[in-house]
Amino acid sequence: MLNKFVQYILIFFSTAAIAQVGHIMQGAGAVNMSMGGAATGQPLDITGAMQWNPAALSTFDGTKLKVDAGAFFSSPTVYSTLPTPNMTFSGSTEDDRGTSILPALAISWGKEESKSRFGVSAIGISGFGVTFPVDENYPGDRLGNPNPNFDPNAPSNPINWPQFAGGFGRIESDYMLLQVGFTWSYAISEKFSIGLQPNFNYSSLKLEPNPLANPSMQFGYPKGEATATGFGGQIGLFYDSLSGFKIGASYKSQQYFSEFDFDNEYLDGSDAPSAKFTMNYPAIYSIGMGYSKGIVDFALDYRYVDYENTDGFKESGWTQFASVQGFGWENISVVSAGIQLSAINRLPLRFGYTYSSNPINEELAFFSVPATAIIAHAFQFGFSYEFTDNFIFDAVYHYGTSAGKTSGPLLNPGFITPNDPLGAIPGSEVAYDMTTSMIMVGLNFNLGGKDTDGDGVKDKDDLCPEVAGLEQFNGCPDSDGDGIQDSEDACPNEAGLAEFNGCPDRDGDGFPDKEDMCPDEAGLEQFNGCPDTDGDGVMDKNDECPNEAGPVENKGCPVKDQDGDGVPDAEDKCPGVAGVVENYGCPMITEAAQTELTNLARAIYFRTGKDSFTDETSIRLEGVSKILAEYKDVKFVVEGHTDNTGSDKINNELSQKRADAVRNYLIENGFPAENIRSVGFGSANPIGDNTTSKGRQQNRRVEILAEKM
Repeated sequence: MLNKFVQYILIFFSTAAIAQVGHIMQGAGAVNMSMGGAATGQPLDITGAMQWNPAALSTFDGTKLKVDAGAFFSSPTVYSTLPTPNMTFSGSTEDDRGTSILPALAISWGKEESKSRFGVSAIGISGFGVTFPVDENYPGDRLGNPNPNFDPNAPSNPINWPQFAGGFGRIESDYMLLQVGFTWSYAISEKFSIGLQPNFNYSSLKLEPNPLANPSMQFGYPKGEATATGFGGQIGLFYDSLSGFKIGASYKSQQYFSEFDFDNEYLDGSDAPSAKFTMNYPAIYSIGMGYSKGIVDFALDYRYVDYENTDGFKESGWTQFASVQGFGWENISVVSAGIQLSAINRLPLRFGYTYSSNPINEELAFFSVPATAIIAHAFQFGFSYEFTDNFIFDAVYHYGTSAGKTSGPLLNPGFITPNDPLGAIPGSEVAYDMTTSMIMVGLNFNLGGKDTDGDGVKDKDDLCPEVAGLEQFNGCPDSDGDGIQDSEDACPNEAGLAEFNGCPDRDGDGFPDKEDMCPDEAGLEQFNGCPDTDGDGVMDKNDECPNEAGPVENKGCPVKDQDGDGVPDAEDKCPGVAGVVENYGCPMITEAAQTELTNLARAIYFRTGKDSFTDETSIRLEGVSKILAEYKDVKFVVEGHTDNTGSDKINNELSQKRADAVRNYLIENGFPAENIRSVGFGSANPIGDNTTSKGRQQNRRVEILAEKM
């Protein structure tokens, strides 16, 4: 069983993608990659535009040349577990392939007065490759001879055992797809463009061993290589509101390829029968939006990749000769997002993120091992340095992760049954994961573009093409040099402040000169910029006492206030004692003191039915006396209260006597008699529930309150 399994397991290596989204690249060129691949509605360079939306090429002017190259490194790992009657073998193998190169070249041109724009691009849009070394820790060869160096306690990955031991040894695959596109965009209006792009493709595929060929019972799968050519097209729409918001949509058709006609040979060098296989590139639907304002450019794309209707991917399972029919991939969704910040002069920074769903379902995971470039999450950081307006350097760093393993059962044609046409091996598992990293650099050459006013901003990007201006204002002028462009400057010939729409404020009072009645004297806004020196609410020129605060009704002059409490004597009910305004010039106890006074007063207890104090009450009376000693100019009232036990007459008399007792005590201890009075309320003002003992106790109380005038 083990030998038969290994004979068919070679199918694993037909799709070892180093790309990001299924087996396609998430972006094209350093700028587009650094934006997470988002460009359908926010074209920042010609390479990204021609890759994702040919209509967006209309946003560029002059002749532009873009060259990019990336060094891509992936670290896939394949795992397998195979149960046998004697023991279960399990292990993993890491790729030792190294670095792959990803190229991109694009050029665009068009006459300034023309609505048409053209471009040519050559981009490596897809590729895969792995090199998994042989696992020397195998149990024995196919003839039953044991391996004296086999360590049963060490990991052993059956997929990578030597072929003479029932495995397939070293696995290597190489695939690349180069797409050449011819782009035409047409600006229907200033805001709306369409685009068309026929594509011509060249791909090469090398597999060792080749699971697309029928295996030999003696030699197993051969190795082989082949090339194929293909064609397809792309159409796009692009809309720019010219106020910051942009939106785009595109459809890239399936790229139809000729058959890979493999020239095969067995691993021992002998000739093997040829094999043919068709593997197209899937159709891609994209929609995107962008927003640009000031130093910020934001991009967001959504893509739908149609693998389920693509030759080579829609088929799945085995042929009757134990070669692979196809890989059975599902359609996927991709979300790309990026932001560019241009806060640093000539050094825009970019941050990108890409999410992709997984096209490989668990049941068919076996057929795609090691398609480990199914990257769920990718993160990018990039920047550009503008040496001149015509020469720009771009760079990006990418990191991607599969966010866990893709796994499923091992499949074997020998295990096929009517209920299991794939031949899953019970208890087996195959899994794979990976991370990716890449550094890509690019050179951007601007070879032309009309600049009518000679301000260094091309007419295509110049909002004021007939008037020389500044780059920071998209070619519009700032005549007074105050950092506010003339079109937004209310005083374009006088240097001013942004808060006043460019108008000056000579006296710095926060009131613009053109509305300031006293432009050379710092003043107040409510007086149209004129001062109020004494702060009395009467501007100086109307104030008969400009250096002395006084009320408006007294023409700004102060009124008599002998106790200095801010309340005029004419309105002060206590003109000889400093008080507070809210109490008509009379003094008032503080809120904190009143709270303390209330707490002490309510703790004054009397003997039952009498107006004499209990022994423990003396310390509370002393506390009350100390507080009142600080407020001898404040008028107080002592209130006596009882519960509802007994008659109203008795309660009223008792409450009055108790209030009098407290008042008398305070007078005897130095509080002015004229500033304190007493009143008994009986049971009329309860604060507790008289139906409970606790409530009645609360109601038997004394209150001492400061009186407002």
